[in-house]
Amino acid sequence: MTEDRHSWARVPLAAHFRTVRVDLRGHGTSPRVPPYDPLSMADDLHGLVRALGIEQDPLVVGHSFGGVVATAYAARFPTRGVVTVDQTLDVEPLPARAARALRGEGFAEFMTSALARMYGQLNTAVAEEISKNRTLRQDVLLGAWAPLLDLEPPELAAFMANVMAMRQPTPFLSLHGLPVADDYPAWLGSRIPGAVVEMSPTVTHYPHLADPSWFMQRLTAFDSTLGR
Repeated sequence: MTEDRHSWARVPLAAHFRTVRVDLRGHGTSPRVPPYDPLSMADDLHGLVRALGIEQDPLVVGHSFGGVVATAYAARFPTRGVVTVDQTLDVEPLPARAARALRGEGFAEFMTSALARMYGQLNTAVAEEISKNRTLRQDVLLGAWAPLLDLEPPELAAFMANVMAMRQPTPFLSLHGLPVADDYPAWLGSRIPGAVVEMSPTVTHYPHLADPSWFMQRLTAFDSTLGR
């Protein structure tokens, strides 16, 4: 959330892949038209794949909320594999205090502070570049995070189960820069069989930007295991 396709510019994807970087709905130059839920955004992605005439099933990669969208895409459309970057799928409703801040006049201040805390060990210059290029759109974020804001735990669990409901076996690599629960690999594997969880050597919400070489090594190694 809050970033667009240019946030991937530091990662040399095109050196190894035919790459399509996408502004999700409400981000960058894509239309700012609700709804902003991951299922609708997954539909958008599939429409783009078809419009571009891409016949090969894609390897879908997403950072943060983009990882939720990538997962939703794979649950609905043919996909060679999925790589999510620092996005747990075991989510809980947001605390009431955070919900009030997100819905109120202090939205920008709250988000700026929250996102800054996620930089972790990220290089200062890279963090400043992200901050400079970030666009905070309250309506987009509230729409995307509506399940976290509006649903009770059982309803949210059902929503995420639908997001993760793969119709066929799907290779799935979950890369993380911030700590995850010790039982998260088992939790994810019980919902997406064969899913692999790995930690970045750098503690940050942006492990792909902190160490692009490490990220590309993991991405290309994962790709080498996939069928064509």
